Amino acid sequence: NHFIACGWYALSAYSDEESPRWIAGMLAEGRSVEYQYTTSLHWSLTQFTPASMEVHPRNTGERIYAIVVLFSALVTFSTFVSSITNA
Repeated sequence: NHFIACGWYALSAYSDEESPRWIAGMLAEGRSVEYQYTTSLHWSLTQFTPASMEVHPRNTGERIYAIVVLFSALVTFSTFVSSITNA
């Protein structure tokens, strides 16, 4: 989940500043890099569990990344449940 969180953070932090992005609100509030990373980690953990998060994709790149991560989480979770039920 660390790598997914780093990808989510980097996608927003290094994207075009003119486009809407999830990190813009945190930058405007003066949040620390540690807070931004832990928010990214929290977001990545919620993709693998049925939890909710107040951070959402705000542009096309973030939305595509979120879809890929969500699909990967679905496949990973399904494989895990399948291995338990087949044991």
